[in-house]
Amino acid sequence: MTNILFDRRSILIAGLGSAALLSGCASSVKRTTWPDLTFQHRSPIGLRVSEILFDDAAAAATVEAPARDIRYALPVSPVITMDRWAHERLQPHGGPGRARVTLTENRFVEVPLNTTSGVEGVFNIDQSERYEGALAVKVGIEGDPSGIGSVQARATASRTVPENYSLNQREETLYEMMASIVTALDERLEQEIRANLAKWLLVS
Repeated sequence: MTNILFDRRSILIAGLGSAALLSGCASSVKRTTWPDLTFQHRSPIGLRVSEILFDDAAAAATVEAPARDIRYALPVSPVITMDRWAHERLQPHGGPGRARVTLTENRFVEVPLNTTSGVEGVFNIDQSERYEGALAVKVGIEGDPSGIGSVQARATASRTVPENYSLNQREETLYEMMASIVTALDERLEQEIRANLAKWLLVS
């Protein structure tokens, strides 16, 4: 029976990162469609710049075992979300410079946890994985003859899940964790911009 439990758990874990497995289970598992994380409910920050640019500088990051990179298996994309942040939260209002938003850290990993083995493990439901997430962003003003400026902010979160969680429950946990990171990062970036880039704010 221990082997059967192990196989079930492995299928759930692999399901987060395997498109083939997801499509194969489509007939038996009703997948949840997760809404995009947007910022239209937040007042935009007007900047005296000509345009807003976005760069992903974290794409080449690697993850060391036993952690597993799950950036591309999340319910919503961190890169797309932060690109959306750049263009929904920051608004250019004309000026000689540009605002460049750079994603400097994009780390989402799954870390296996020790679970009860043997006969005892058949009757226990352990926390089997820990999800860890981190996003960091730099906002810089460039190309302005009067000067340059930049701010940075970072937000992290983690969650653990039991071994009997379904694929949808795991995705819900990841979605909530992602949303909490993005919300915290949004608030910290606005604070940094208003405190340290006041020279370029439309309204100081």
